[in-house]
Amino acid sequence: MKKTIISIAITLSLVAFTGCGNQDKQELAAESSQPEVSTVEESEKTFVDSAGREVTVPSDITKIAPSGPLAQMVLYTAAPDLLVGTANSFPEAAADLFPEKYLELPEFGQFYGKNASLNMEALSAAHPDVIIDIGEQKDTMKEDMDKLQEQLEIPTIFIEANLDSMGETYQMLGELLNRPKEADKLSEYCDRVLAKAGEVREKLGDNKKTVYYASGEIGLDTNAEGSFHAQVLETSGVQNAAVGVEIASRGDGTTISMEQLMQWQPEIILAASGDVYDLIMKDDTWKNLEAVKSGQVYQVPTIPYNFLGFPPSVNRIIGLQWLGNLVYPEEYGLDIEEEVKEFYDLFYHVDLKEDKLKEILENAG
Repeated sequence: MKKTIISIAITLSLVAFTGCGNQDKQELAAESSQPEVSTVEESEKTFVDSAGREVTVPSDITKIAPSGPLAQMVLYTAAPDLLVGTANSFPEAAADLFPEKYLELPEFGQFYGKNASLNMEALSAAHPDVIIDIGEQKDTMKEDMDKLQEQLEIPTIFIEANLDSMGETYQMLGELLNRPKEADKLSEYCDRVLAKAGEVREKLGDNKKTVYYASGEIGLDTNAEGSFHAQVLETSGVQNAAVGVEIASRGDGTTISMEQLMQWQPEIILAASGDVYDLIMKDDTWKNLEAVKSGQVYQVPTIPYNFLGFPPSVNRIIGLQWLGNLVYPEEYGLDIEEEVKEFYDLFYHVDLKEDKLKEILENAG
């Protein structure tokens, strides 16, 4: 009887042990049969651009292409190492500032719009992960970006950039390119400059000095009040002298007559180039203007880009400081040479030497 009971107990123990072993095997088998998380899904993310579009892009973007010259400037400041090409060649003035490897990047041309000149062969050879358009928001932006993305079969992103929103522009770029720390530095710099300008404008109220921007071959082209290209003037706290004339945002802007300029009698004249500066200072036609008589004529720095916005991109941030400090030194209180060096270091990745700094600020006050 005892032997029978012992045999039954041993049998039950073996069954139980076998059952446990089978259960462990089943659990292991179940675990091994679970679907793995897709590496494709992990390698992608959804980015919402400034047009409200949800675009699937690589999680780790390593190659970018600018859609045009404005995007090219901003992307160079934020992530030059990711550029696989340019919309157009960098200006000659950048030849001794920017590394040669960037100056020799292939040119894709402008991707869309009136001046579209896309080089599909160069673009295909570069294999960018994403195309980035940066600039002014237009009514057709969503449709334009969707159409471009469909045609090129490359993720296409639009990020809005205006003078008063450059900080947000860099924040979005930081998110897109997974470079938040680098983007924060650029964003905070822009926000600081714009905040200071806002304080000055509020303090000045209506007590603003009038400024005329002289461009074109003979200085009689300008950017009228309210134009996109005149934003630096208005943001800095000065009064644009070119009022009551048609706004033209292309070419050299609005053409005026010397008679109009004589009526306006601006307190300060800004020459768009060295040639225009020399003309104003030497030509008898200009000598009847009070600004010329009082020596209030200055040359706008243009190396590597015009400080007042040609093209109208992040270069306007240093232009805002230069112009504000030139006209209202007691309000801005800047050491403009130090500000220029800091800006060029942070945005253009250049350690300016004294001789180059003097060249940049020649006749600039």
